[in-house]
Amino acid sequence: MKNLTCALLFVLIIPVLIVSGCGGGDTFSSRYPDIVLLLIDTARADHLSINGYYRETTPVLDSLASSGTIWTRVQAQSSWTLPAMTTIMTGLSQRSHGAGYYNDTFYGIDTALPTVPLMIKRGAGYQTAAFFNVVFMNKDFGFHQGFDHFDCQGFPGKASLRNAEETVNDFLEWYDAYRDPTKPLFSAVHFFDPHLPYSPPPPWDTLYSDPKSDNVFNIFWGRRNDVLDLNQGLVEMNSTQLEIMVGLYDAELAFMDSQIGRLISELEARGTLQNTVFVIVGDHGEEFLDHGGFGHGHTLYQEILNVPLIISGRNIPIGLNDEVVAQVDILPTILGISGLDIPIWVDGKDILSTDSPRTTRYITSSNLIWATPDMAAVRLDNMVVIGNPQEVSPVLYDLRNDPDERNPLVPGRETIDQLYYYWSLPPKGHPASVPFAHNMGRML
Repeated sequence: MKNLTCALLFVLIIPVLIVSGCGGGDTFSSRYPDIVLLLIDTARADHLSINGYYRETTPVLDSLASSGTIWTRVQAQSSWTLPAMTTIMTGLSQRSHGAGYYNDTFYGIDTALPTVPLMIKRGAGYQTAAFFNVVFMNKDFGFHQGFDHFDCQGFPGKASLRNAEETVNDFLEWYDAYRDPTKPLFSAVHFFDPHLPYSPPPPWDTLYSDPKSDNVFNIFWGRRNDVLDLNQGLVEMNSTQLEIMVGLYDAELAFMDSQIGRLISELEARGTLQNTVFVIVGDHGEEFLDHGGFGHGHTLYQEILNVPLIISGRNIPIGLNDEVVAQVDILPTILGISGLDIPIWVDGKDILSTDSPRTTRYITSSNLIWATPDMAAVRLDNMVVIGNPQEVSPVLYDLRNDPDERNPLVPGRETIDQLYYYWSLPPKGHPASVPFAHNMGRML
């Protein structure tokens, strides 16, 4: 309990550093800010305390949001890591970039597609570094493109070799040894902790539930076969067991949040925080039996697609934004922060730019890995249609009056046409297949 109290006191101190270090004008002579892209795996937006969750899971992210901009309606472009992270790196929809899983074959990033690190390095002279923690973001899948330093600890058979603390340690060790102070820095840091199995380290493991109170649903449950058995009805999870698992998930968020706070504190100690912009985004969410299933990669409901997005730091406006935005907007927004032009081929827009009109858009999501046939979701403001025009009759949900998507409606012709149009778009990327055994344990 003493260790937990110290940990909580630590994260309570961090917001003061964030507010004092990130807000306000440019006090550095550097033309470009350092940019830290924090990628949170399996980040369900409604479990962040800044979004009204009943547990204070993310005080550090809350402080970043309060000193920057948080978007409340953010649509992921896929239901699992590989295609969603590819969208973040390329600014393209899943249909456009082609990364994902089809017919028992994996496809990564097309080497011909420009990525965030490549463009920011060429366009503004950034030093670039990546710290990733899952096999689907390694060199085989093309995520190394444009990074001067590339460190991915995931490989077949293991999802990640390090937790958030170890990831921050490795980032800081590299930073102190190889950071080039003559160049602005773009770093991408990926946290895998909220992904199954939920096994937060002490003292976070007992923060919200007893990790050993159930013989089945505990810190060891959550490999792919476990989830498949549950989703196929071969085993059942009662409300008490669900509460255990959600508590462990929330504890993973809280542990990760504390390490983000430590990263910020260490940048403050090195004197670079005031010239830094943080972009925090999730790749996909997680279902907790909301629609009868558990995990992700098998549906396109909002518990899977609604992800966090916070931008905070040098010259970032403060406020809450309820515009519907998407992961396709990350690349153009980062380019905008760096003062670079937005290429016409991207599917997103710079959501910080006053030159980007706030217009209603059709935002698309697709690619499943644990369900067939493949589906797509097309969102228009508070309406979302889900289906596959060739095999599944589409259904419409009114998210304003039915936020939990319990009452499917019959979509109109125009909405169905948008679904057809998405499937008819020619891809911009043509990635090669990646040889990889479909034995992924906990990695999805």
